[in-house]
Amino acid sequence: MGEKELLREIEETSHMLYQNKEHEAMKKATGLLGTFQNMIKNQTQEQLALGGNFALVMLRELLEAYQNLDMLGMADCLREKAALFVQFYFQNTENA
Repeated sequence: MGEKELLREIEETSHMLYQNKEHEAMKKATGLLGTFQNMIKNQTQEQLALGGNFALVMLRELLEAYQNLDMLGMADCLREKAALFVQFYFQNTENA
């Protein structure tokens, strides 16, 4: 999935979470968690050095909110941290 598609998916999922469309949003959040895990696993050494800890903090926060069924927590994390991580990831992938 490319940057624009992933950012659109984050926006749609967070919007659903804010609207309490739990069932649909949880399915999308599950998919995003898997995507983020793969992205973190596939980071270059440079990416790890520059932002690796941020990515792990974002994933931990999102997973914790997911496990606690905290819809607003997931939505906030997606909009604030996950979107930044995706932009960072693709910017540094293109520059590599």
